[in-house]
Amino acid sequence: MEIQEEPATHRPDNIGEEELDPHIYDDKGDPHRTALEDRDANGKVSWSTLVAIFFLSFTVHPALSFTLLTVFPIMGRIGIELQGSTQNVSWMASGWSIGGSVAFAIAGQLSDYFGRRNIILCGQVLLIVGHIIGASARSVNQCIAGMVILGLGTGTIFVVYPGISELLPNRYRSVGVSFTDLCLLPFSTFGPLISLSLYQRATWRWVFILGAITGVVAFIGTAIFYTPPSRPLRDRTRRQILRELDYLGIFLYSAGLVIFLLGLGWAGVTKPWKSAAVLAPLIIGFLVFVSAFVWDFSGYAKRPNFPYHIMSNVREYTILLVLIFVVGLVYISMTDLIPANIAAVYTSDSIKAGDYNIPAGFGGSIGGVVLGSLSYRIRYIHLQFAVAIAIQTIFTALLALSTPNRLPLAIVCQFFANMPFAWITTCCYLTAGIHVPQRNIGLAMGLLGTFRFLGGAIGTTIFSTILENKSTPAILHRVTDAVLPLGFPPGEIPALISYLSNGSPFLNQTVSTDVVNAATTAIRWGWSDAYKIVWLTTIPFGVIAFAGAFFVRDPSPYLTKHIAVTLEKERLNTDQKEKSTGVEVQHLENSGDKNV
Repeated sequence: MEIQEEPATHRPDNIGEEELDPHIYDDKGDPHRTALEDRDANGKVSWSTLVAIFFLSFTVHPALSFTLLTVFPIMGRIGIELQGSTQNVSWMASGWSIGGSVAFAIAGQLSDYFGRRNIILCGQVLLIVGHIIGASARSVNQCIAGMVILGLGTGTIFVVYPGISELLPNRYRSVGVSFTDLCLLPFSTFGPLISLSLYQRATWRWVFILGAITGVVAFIGTAIFYTPPSRPLRDRTRRQILRELDYLGIFLYSAGLVIFLLGLGWAGVTKPWKSAAVLAPLIIGFLVFVSAFVWDFSGYAKRPNFPYHIMSNVREYTILLVLIFVVGLVYISMTDLIPANIAAVYTSDSIKAGDYNIPAGFGGSIGGVVLGSLSYRIRYIHLQFAVAIAIQTIFTALLALSTPNRLPLAIVCQFFANMPFAWITTCCYLTAGIHVPQRNIGLAMGLLGTFRFLGGAIGTTIFSTILENKSTPAILHRVTDAVLPLGFPPGEIPALISYLSNGSPFLNQTVSTDVVNAATTAIRWGWSDAYKIVWLTTIPFGVIAFAGAFFVRDPSPYLTKHIAVTLEKERLNTDQKEKSTGVEVQHLENSGDKNV
């Protein structure tokens, strides 16, 4: 049976009830009913769909493997090579997180309207461009620009999560999402070691070069095999949809977030906390950010970025934003802080530092690969949230006990502190995909990504600020106590610290070996004291998320064989394509869908 595409007829009064493409199972705004009515569906997935899912998952390499997992651990070294210091290098991480957060808020919704394929391909192009800029950078500012573009690309391609989910039966959606973690496993485990090895034996630029290469592979594979409905809304033209978008909401959200994070980044580092230069952007940024929600909730925006009809479903959806914000705040910050903590407290050897980071990285992926993929079998998703958040909170706090003479404890705590992140993320996407209507699934999962990246951006800024504020006095105190009994002049202690920390010139060339050894050990203990405060600061966030986990509505009863979307073209088998299309059309006709 051939599907005829009818011309779009614009009805401005039916937003939320648009005519959907026949390859999309229209749940009429009630995904729970649809999941139960379609519980006995065939549930078979074609080879073309599996190959498409593979390339969608492979995109996490240019998005995460060669950004979060390999660039973050060597940002300080990149800064020292390019400008001789680490000043402003933290904005490489913050810029990536901000870019991702903004792109997530936009791309997820656009994919519901314009189709996931074109949005993902645009994101993959951004990733390739960002990696090329990073590979050719001659200054930290250029690296920051590259990371911002990579963040925009990462936020855009994360449309793969709703893309993968809707192609699979409800009950296996967590398996599909967890496959992305399986793709990440080598780099989440060995990413810091790989980047440190490239830095030491070749050049850090190879991280960005490899990112560009994997980006090209992902782009070609996605372009060939991923063929979802290109026009999800059949009664709207693209131009009509563009006129209905919430441009004011996008501006308010983006501007508020950037202004707020600028103030947070300056606080206590370049400007005092009580200064107008810090308080003004913090207050203005927060008010502008909140105004984005006020505007969208007012009902004036035709297609709001934060739709009230979704945000008002607290147990089914809104509480998920809180949970993923907190786990993103802690995990993404730890991805930056743990390698730096290992290098500052335990070893200055880059290869050893990479080895010590392997358990933390392995834990980050194994939680998603094993526990995330099995979440549909374990069921009781709300309790899985609670257990996972408790593990993350407890073991992150226990890192406060990991002093320079307790390396094994640090490695164990890092493994268990990182393990729940992908598990929680998978459960969030699974829960949102079951509770939110199909026509809004991209928007809903996009907002999850937005809050995940927003948490990372705020967490990276908060914890980096705490670390910078606490490390200097802690190190000075430790070194003073260590070298004064050896007769070292008090006035030369700051110069000694600077010399041992970054190799700056030291005036007293007759310093003894005993003083150098004592000061070196004291510096490690000073860093340990500063990191202790950072780890303990994560506890309140974890407690809030733990309490919220019990309010999540368990989606387990709706994990049936229902499939929401089929591909328009089956690249690997023409006969199968025709058969699949006919079955899908008949399937929709039987369900009462009148769009065919």
